[in-house]
Parts: sequence; C-alpha cells; structure tokens
Amino acid sequence: MRPTGVSAGTGTVVNTARPSAGGHRGGLLISLELLSLFCVIALLRLLLVPFSVGVTTVVVLWLVLAAASYLVGEFESTARVNYGLTIRTQAAFALAYVGYTGVHYLWSWCEPLTVRFWLALWFYLTFVASLVGIVLRRVVPQRVVLVTDFNQDKCGLLRWWGFDCVRLVMIEELEGWLKSNAGAVGRLSPWRMIIVDITDPRTEYLITGVAPRYFIDFIGVRSFRMSAYLFGPHPRPLGPFAGDGISWRLKRVIDILLALFGLLVFGVPMLIIALLIKLTSPGPVFYRHRRLGRNMEEFYLLKFRTMFQDADRMLEEILRSDPAKRAELEKTFKLKDDPRVTPIGKWLRRLSLDELPQLLNVLAGQMSIVGPRPIVEKEVAYYQSYSLLLFRVPPGLTGLWQVSGRTDTSYEERVRLDTRYVREWTLAGDVAIIFKTIPAVLSRRGAY
Repeated sequence: MRPTGVSAGTGTVVNTARPSAGGHRGGLLISLELLSLFCVIALLRLLLVPFSVGVTTVVVLWLVLAAASYLVGEFESTARVNYGLTIRTQAAFALAYVGYTGVHYLWSWCEPLTVRFWLALWFYLTFVASLVGIVLRRVVPQRVVLVTDFNQDKCGLLRWWGFDCVRLVMIEELEGWLKSNAGAVGRLSPWRMIIVDITDPRTEYLITGVAPRYFIDFIGVRSFRMSAYLFGPHPRPLGPFAGDGISWRLKRVIDILLALFGLLVFGVPMLIIALLIKLTSPGPVFYRHRRLGRNMEEFYLLKFRTMFQDADRMLEEILRSDPAKRAELEKTFKLKDDPRVTPIGKWLRRLSLDELPQLLNVLAGQMSIVGPRPIVEKEVAYYQSYSLLLFRVPPGLTGLWQVSGRTDTSYEERVRLDTRYVREWTLAGDVAIIFKTIPAVLSRRGAY
C-alpha cells in the first residue's frame, strides 16, 4: 500500500491529495476518550459499589483522574494512545487515588469506594483503555505528513494509530519540502502535525535544527511496532517550545480553572452586559475577529461588541477625512478617541469588560490566561522584523503588555514585551502577571 501523494518507484511527492489540519479531530478524540472514561467509572461504581447512590462520586473521581492524567502527560499529545502499562498511567492512577481519598475526607458527598472498584479501574487503565484508544483513533483519524526513510511501509501501522498519511516525505528531502510548502515566515497552515521517523538518532538532530524555522508540531516516533505504541517508547514532541513539560501542563490546568471560575463569577454581569448592548444599539452582542494563535493558526477571538454596526464604513470615512487619525491607526492599530465606539462600549473598554467572552477562547484551548497579544494577519510583518517567538505559545487574555501600560506603550515596546515573555517564560511569572492585572485593570491606564 502506498499513501496518497507518493508516486510509484521514485518516492517523489505529488500533489494528489488536499491537506487537512485535523485539529478539530484531535480535540474530538480527547473528548471521546474522556467520555469513555466517565462511562467506565459510572459502570464500575454501579457494579462494584452497590451502596453508592450519588452521582457526585462519579463526577469527582472522573475530574480528579482526568486532572491527574493531564499532569503526568497522558493528554499532552494525540500522537499516542492514553493509558496502558506505562509509568505515566501508574502515576496518574496513584495521584487519582490519593486525590479522591483526600476529597472524600473533606467532602462527605464523595462516597468511599471499595478495593474491588479500585482494582477494576486500575485493570481498565492499564490493559483496556489503550485498546479503546486505538479503536477511537480508527474512527477519528488525523491527517498528517510522515517523514521517513522508505525502508519499510510504516503508513499501515500509522493507520492503526489513527493517522492518515496524506504526504510521505523522504528524510533527505525534508528541508526542501518544507521550504517549498512553507509561507514567507515559516507557516505550514494546511497541516498541524508532522510525524517524523527518528529510529535513526541523526534524524532527531536534523529536526532540532529545522524545527525553529517553521510553525508546526514535529512528533518523533522512535519505534513503529505496535508494542511500542502501547507500552513505549512513545511518540514525543521535537524541537524548542514543544510545551510538553509539567510546567506547561500546570499552566493549562490553571487556565481551565481560572476560566471556569471567571465564567461562574461574571456569568450574571455578562448577561446584563449582553442585554445592555442589545438595548442600546442595533447589531449582535458578540464581535468575532480573526486572530493568529499558536503556530499561526487562525481562530475567532470573542469580545462584547463595543462599536456601532456600520463601524467599517465609519472607519473608511475617518481615514479619508482625517490624516492624523489615519497615521495614529497605522502606527498603533488603535484610535484613542474612536467615534465608532458606542457609549456603553467606552465603559466596557475602560474596565476591560469587553474581553470577558475570551474566557470561552481559553476553555477551547485557543488562548491562555497569560500570554502574548493575539495579533491580526497584517501585524506579522511588524513582528517579523523583530521576532516571531510569540507564535510558539497561545496568545493571552492578559500579559506583559497589559500590565505595562497597554495602549500607552509604543508599538515597538509591545513587540519587545511579547518576545520577552516567551523567552523568559516561567509559571511563577504567569502568576505574578495575573496579580498585576487586577490593579492595571482598575487603574484603567491605557484602556480605550
């Protein structure tokens, strides 16, 4: 069997298949795995804990196990099955046992679980869950590029793993293929993942030198045996800013917890704001704007609408009739006294309340609580002359720019702050920025 896009005999890549990002498939795959885990916990409780009557037990254990699994790295990549006879799975199970036991002692609604239940759950995670993962990957395949030496057909096994090889590239042709398919700034937007055969250690060294020049995830596979896929060595991210360490996983956990907390606290105020927007000016409640995220992938950033519905027409008139405002917009991409902003929009912007819907972007994984500014396509040229490091991490709801004066800073200073954030990132630094954001928002400095 030869994958789509490879001609017979020569190994030359031909353009016969349309590439697909497959990003939504990755999110769907993890969601299905989490759903199957929830169903298994509920079934085991029903069969092995007959005295248990509350659904709280199932929900809490599921959340604790999912969090423990993520912290040890089970869900950091869809390039391998989650759970199995691995150290990570045993660590996740142990953390879940300790975590649930602690919650049980603190919260009486979490019922005690029998030894039989815990043994059955361990057996499922160690021997059954990986097989369920393989089945799910066959149902929800991801389209990828495979980089290999062509010594053997490895695409067949990748299909079992849930990967559909739409391109097959020889290792010695990789750099040329990347240059011919990448954009001017190294963007490979049709694809989200390149699987690399690193059975030869020299290949991993090659990728380490190539990866910094391109915005895509390189996943190294050291062994193409089925036993390796289930038990190790597992596929792993290659190159700088892979984001596969425990600090990055803790960052994502903090994002989810703060986003959920924010939606809970500001849920009623957000409904009131939505009602005021609808009553005071015609048009939709939310404003969706296309921005660039990690690896330059486009997403729709959500905001409360703060401008009049015909803002684009008004902007054309402003730029045509007011050279000063046109120069200001070209320099900062913002207008200080913007006539397009509605009366209630001015207050929303001053208090940064227009950005609350971005908590949904954070939950979706498109943004982080702390990170660089989410920029638009035309700003890439400005960053390119300095650094494009901001595209190595998800953009943030807040960041160094927001706590350093916001729009009162020059555009060059914003670019410098975004780059500095990525280069010097630490989890403690994120926590410090979060605490600095509160007085920055209340002071309203640079907010308009």
